[in-house]
Amino acid sequence: MSSIPFDRIAHRYEETRGGLERGRQIAKALGMFLDPGSRVLEICVGTGAVAKPLSDDGHTVTGIDLSRPMLNLADNRLPGVLVEGDASKLPVAADSHDAVLAVWAVHVVGDQQALYDEVVRVLKPGGLFFVVASTPRVDSNDVADIAFRMRPALGRGWDRSNILAGRIAGHGLVFLTEVEASKHLFSETPSDRAAAIERRDWSSLWELDDAEWADKIQPIVDDLRALPNQNRKRKQVHRHDVSVYRNSR
Repeated sequence: MSSIPFDRIAHRYEETRGGLERGRQIAKALGMFLDPGSRVLEICVGTGAVAKPLSDDGHTVTGIDLSRPMLNLADNRLPGVLVEGDASKLPVAADSHDAVLAVWAVHVVGDQQALYDEVVRVLKPGGLFFVVASTPRVDSNDVADIAFRMRPALGRGWDRSNILAGRIAGHGLVFLTEVEASKHLFSETPSDRAAAIERRDWSSLWELDDAEWADKIQPIVDDLRALPNQNRKRKQVHRHDVSVYRNSR
């Protein structure tokens, strides 16, 4: 399985993911665990929305991403510290970083076992691996309850600590804790969410064939479009958590 580049969504990635506002929240949460002036490697750095505030806080940040269009956007924020590459084969020296960060990213790396081995290789002994879960905790309402049926339908949610900690323990990455990294408040209508799904705004939808779409996703879209008050906005709260692991070697 190959890693998934985000070329197709680069032009509107930030409007769908919260941009610098969300990035600052995540950077603040990570700062509780980082020593001043830490060397941080962010895999799948995207537009640099988290790397930029980490850099502003005094950390030395290097970003790696497969997508050249995403890196072009990040370069406006972090010129000279970005590398095009795959997280399963990091072009980075061993024992060179205090922390490795993956924000909504581990699920798009094709070779998971290679990813964890690479994280351990580039981390200093005792260094930290941060994983911000790609699927948020959400407050219940009619839109969210239907839309987040996609999570079990697509097998998502395994990047949270209750599953991921067991997967990566054999690589020498020991679970420490999980804390809230960001809280995103917004409003959307049933029609908004249905349209976002139909646009395939999320990478888990990009490679579904027609049969999988009809079986797993179309019923969700249909149920969203069947809700009453299609154009009435519903308040949404999405909370993303970061799990923290220590390199035990």
